[in-house]
Amino acid sequence: MTSPTRSTPDRPPSVLRRIIAPLASLKLTVLLIALSIILVFTGTLAQRHQGIWDVLHTYFRAPIVFIPLDIFLSERSERSFAVPFPGGYTIGLLMLLNLIAAHALRFRVKARGRRLLTGAILVAVGVLSIFWFHTGPLPARILSDAGGYAGVLPLMLVGALFYAPLVAGCALTFARRAGIVLIHASLMLLLAGEGVTAATALETQMPIYVGATSNWSQDIREVELVLIDPSSPESDLTIAISQPALQRAASSGELIANPAMPVAILVDRYFPNSDIRPLSPGEQPSATAGFGVNVAAVGLPRVTGVDRNRSINVPAAIVTLLREGLPIGTYLVSPHLQLANFVPAEQEVRIADRPYRLAMRFRRFHKPYSMRLDAFHHDLYPATNIPKNFSSDIHISDPARSIDHEVKIKMNNPLRFEGETFFQSGYIPANHPGEPDLGTVLSVVKNPGWTIPYIACAAGLIGLVYQFGASLIRFLRRSTP
Repeated sequence: MTSPTRSTPDRPPSVLRRIIAPLASLKLTVLLIALSIILVFTGTLAQRHQGIWDVLHTYFRAPIVFIPLDIFLSERSERSFAVPFPGGYTIGLLMLLNLIAAHALRFRVKARGRRLLTGAILVAVGVLSIFWFHTGPLPARILSDAGGYAGVLPLMLVGALFYAPLVAGCALTFARRAGIVLIHASLMLLLAGEGVTAATALETQMPIYVGATSNWSQDIREVELVLIDPSSPESDLTIAISQPALQRAASSGELIANPAMPVAILVDRYFPNSDIRPLSPGEQPSATAGFGVNVAAVGLPRVTGVDRNRSINVPAAIVTLLREGLPIGTYLVSPHLQLANFVPAEQEVRIADRPYRLAMRFRRFHKPYSMRLDAFHHDLYPATNIPKNFSSDIHISDPARSIDHEVKIKMNNPLRFEGETFFQSGYIPANHPGEPDLGTVLSVVKNPGWTIPYIACAAGLIGLVYQFGASLIRFLRRSTP
């Protein structure tokens, strides 16, 4: 006679599990995907009235966005009701937490004892080898030697060797679910990579005339007002006032003052986008000195994301310089005022019997190295004006690190140097038809997280191949009599 088995009551879930469970919900996953679709849709519509970069920062790189309802109308109204909506940062962070929580609750470590220890060591070695590979000079060298984007496949093939310990460790630790673990890890990396890019990436341009040397790049989405003291024989002392500071001063009426500046600056008017025109007969100038006594600034609508001319916002401002509370002069400043392409015209200002220069230019980022353009090549298809190839012969110099060599930057074959990528993006045209082009325009991208998408895609690809291969082998074994 057998005794009846005694049933044991189910253990109540732990407090941590009860906290994590809502984050791991599949309903939350579906909700976040639906919210992301709505955000992408409204962000696309918003580009009819806003610039691409404005939409990127207000919709996708913000914790919350206020979506105006008039984006669904053909014309934008002056007064429109806005609906608060989770921004890209909020949705992305919740997606990342949802993935981590689901993985923590539903995926079990299958290995025990020595097998678990071996798997953990292999996973750690794999993570370190992947980190070493992608943060070292090898990826940039592979891409450059293969000719730009043609090096993506060789990069992934070489990188697969460094992923081998990670795959082996996941196989030992998670057994059949190793591929799914890698796929989930790739999704987490993609979300984290966008966060790194949003926080650290910077895209600028570097114009260089043939024979000239440059050690700066400029951000054409933002301007700065500079007051330059040329009295030092070694280098000019430049005081730069940022665009947000100019906008705040224009709206509040407050003075911009700093102990390093010999004057205070009053921003009388600020134009987010503008054009410059000659003064009409009898028209009174807004400025009392400089270029503004002959020309006037006209406000224009902001450039939108669907602008066919691919133009940019070019601000302008009317500023008054004050010394000890007394006005020295009122000046019109704008990047439109230039001596030549990419060469801003600086207005001379005398302050306490010392000469200074005043200008508004696109925001500059100075480099610890310099680049000289030795030659620029602009090849066309025969009997057409269609560009076939742009290329720049660049001489890089960095005496502090004993760097002095020549490189060639071509279309689809960028240069990677000092954590930045230099793309051939344009050129400075000649002043008259038939003359050679005057220089090059390089797009300079600094993105410390540029290798993260490669890591994520490689991990996802390996995970898919592993999962499919393991399932196929099990199926074939069951089918074999």
